[in-house]
Amino acid sequence: MNGFSAIIWDCDGVLIDSEVIACGVMLDHFAALGYNMTLENFIIRFMGKNFRRICAEIAEESGIDIRAGFDEAAYKAEQYEAFEKRLQATPGVHEFLQGCKVPVAVASGSELARLHLTLDVTALRGFFGSHIYSADMVRNGKPAPDIFLHAVKHLRCAPETCLVIEDGIHGIHGAKAAGMEVWAYLGGSHMTPKAREAVLAAKPNRSFSTMRELAAAFHARQEQGLTAKAV
Repeated sequence: MNGFSAIIWDCDGVLIDSEVIACGVMLDHFAALGYNMTLENFIIRFMGKNFRRICAEIAEESGIDIRAGFDEAAYKAEQYEAFEKRLQATPGVHEFLQGCKVPVAVASGSELARLHLTLDVTALRGFFGSHIYSADMVRNGKPAPDIFLHAVKHLRCAPETCLVIEDGIHGIHGAKAAGMEVWAYLGGSHMTPKAREAVLAAKPNRSFSTMRELAAAFHARQEQGLTAKAV
């Protein structure tokens, strides 16, 4: 079994514990336009998808045109204020990245400005340099493989040698469609039993609940790869 040449991270809910904050603000604005859903169901259904795709699916399902009445400026201002006040990095992720010996990238459904803000607030942006990729940069967001293939192109790695860390079913499907191994993080504050069940049903190659677990599994895999090369 070979080791990995790079790690591609989802951002929201993986690097940062943001899903409850972000989805809560979005749901408040959607409710004002007549669309209501529980936070748990919203996270399971839409987590990882970009805003354009979310609105398209809501319109198809309910006939409500969210984009027609959506106050984007007010929404972003409220969301960014909440991030600056409450957002935290996932426990242990700084330590993992500090010790990581392979290139890393972010591949997210969020827009680039939001990625930069949240990674700055949590002191994570410096680990990734220019390898921060948004669904705005590709034609199709998750669950399409586009964002992952875009990332490996710039990392100059073969897809089959990259590990993807995800927490959502759409990201898992996208990573697998790109030919990558994907491990699911189940430790975010948004991970209710129902959400965990949905993620595991997407059949990630492995799951873990803490960054310490990730570190142990990742380093063991890298050691296996070195041993295999030596034989």
